[in-house]
Amino acid sequence: MNGEIKLGSERFIRVILFLAIIVFSFHGLAYELCAYKEPAPISGTPKLHKQKIQLHRDLGLKPSFKTEKILSAKILADTEGEIKSFYAYDFKKLKYYTTTARCRGVFPIGAGYYLNVYVEESQSVDDNKITSIKNEFISNILPKETDYFGTPYFGSPPSDGFTLLILDIQDDYNSGFNNSTYTAGYFDSRNEYSGLANSNARHMIYLDSNPGLEGFNPNSPASTKSFLGTLAHEFQHFIHFNIDPTEDTWVDEGLAGLARYVCGYGHRTSHVTAFAESPGTSLTTWNDELANYGATYLFMLYLATHYGGATTTKNIVANNGRGITGINNALRQSGYSVTLNDIFKKWVIANYLNDSSVYGGIYGYNDGFSGISTAPGNIQITSSHSLYPALGGGLVDQYAANYIKFSNLGGTYNNFILIPYNLSSEDEQSYSYTGILGSLILSLSGINDQMGMSGVQEGSSNPTPQVKTDLSENTTVYSSGGVTTSGESRGGCFIATMAYGSPLAQEVVILREFRDRYLLTSIWGKSLVVLYYKYSPEFISFISNHEYLRILARVSLYPAIGLSYGIIKAPRATYFLGLGLVFAVGLLWAKKRRS
Repeated sequence: MNGEIKLGSERFIRVILFLAIIVFSFHGLAYELCAYKEPAPISGTPKLHKQKIQLHRDLGLKPSFKTEKILSAKILADTEGEIKSFYAYDFKKLKYYTTTARCRGVFPIGAGYYLNVYVEESQSVDDNKITSIKNEFISNILPKETDYFGTPYFGSPPSDGFTLLILDIQDDYNSGFNNSTYTAGYFDSRNEYSGLANSNARHMIYLDSNPGLEGFNPNSPASTKSFLGTLAHEFQHFIHFNIDPTEDTWVDEGLAGLARYVCGYGHRTSHVTAFAESPGTSLTTWNDELANYGATYLFMLYLATHYGGATTTKNIVANNGRGITGINNALRQSGYSVTLNDIFKKWVIANYLNDSSVYGGIYGYNDGFSGISTAPGNIQITSSHSLYPALGGGLVDQYAANYIKFSNLGGTYNNFILIPYNLSSEDEQSYSYTGILGSLILSLSGINDQMGMSGVQEGSSNPTPQVKTDLSENTTVYSSGGVTTSGESRGGCFIATMAYGSPLAQEVVILREFRDRYLLTSIWGKSLVVLYYKYSPEFISFISNHEYLRILARVSLYPAIGLSYGIIKAPRATYFLGLGLVFAVGLLWAKKRRS
């Protein structure tokens, strides 16, 4: 009888555990799939960049031209209420298609020029929204962007002027599948030419209505910022193309992002946050990711803030130099004896500090990024260390930066930020470091002609940050006043480094990142790390003398490396996989018990 009760209790417990796992798993999965995330707007213009350059080459055009020489056929004045056919681009199918749109207004914007507003026939946009968009374009966007980027070219009057086509841009966006981005608008240079396939032969930009116009309320200025910011963004592309059509994407997108800000529509939160969470994103390499939008925008914002404002940005657009060369030309034209490299070194420090009260304000944006929790002044640290000696290293892209933080030093300053930067090679550059508590000598490898290092020291006893630039290998960057290392405050993944032969080995980097991000942020994790540093040297001294034991150590570490990598890169997926493994083990155990 007692045996039957015991067996029944075990079965009941197994059923409860099984149901708990199922319910918990579906709860997590439902949260992942159904939690609403506001989609981030991106521009379709960069996706058409290669097409633009190729078309420009095919036509044999000079670096700078006026489209009146291309748009030889004048379009008769548009009439409110008429329906016309337009070519548009499908960013999902990667091809052109035709759609029809109704003219919702023809508004004068200068002698002989008109703003034509068209709305796709399948879309519903009320008159109040049309009026609000028209007023904002004519009274705000047009004059401000003329000041900052140059005079827009609408051809020789009389002409069609400028057209806004509001439509449901075809892309991957689907609200039911929780897409992270949508194409908010785009400028297609093909429309600047007549006689070409898929050309509307008119000066125009495209603006998305779904979800681009969602929440747009003319009586609430805050609700209009997203759509109007896109209008400002794409209008800058139009201005820039007609002055300097072969500009690098990263410069063009950075200035287009700045256009939103100078027109009064604030920061694009999703772009700023994406870069602040990935500050190792290259400034000059465009990969069409949110972090690229954030990096280029923030750099142009910083440059305009400290180096000439509208004068410099207009000079960037006006000169025919591309990318870095164009910016250096513009700086000289604006009267500055600095280069982009000089500004970049200051910018990466400003992204960490964002403090305009020190060093004449050069390490700040004059903006606190209110309402954006992860932004300059609060960016994601690449790696942090609180136990010593600390071993580490990594790779840094061209025109990117890594931020390494050293804390719990017990001296005047509480942390040190190491910023390697790459200003010449197009390849990733590697570096490594050793931080030894005592004098905290950062022994660096990789600092050379293609790499550099700057540092920032901060502390509560001295609120003014101390910035050091152009540090070199083996530079003593911190004096701790005689504090020495203890047995419980050693750092570095010693066994993994011994097993894989280098602190730069990818396996070591993964384990170190897992330690810094997860173990050192909890009490039990810190206790585990302390035990590891206490006993690991004894294993190292023995294993290092036997190659077969090093091989065994490498093999033994791979499960931990795989789990760490999964938690870092895909925590939720790893969580569900772990639940699945636990469930599978439970079934096997129950089956074994029955047999």
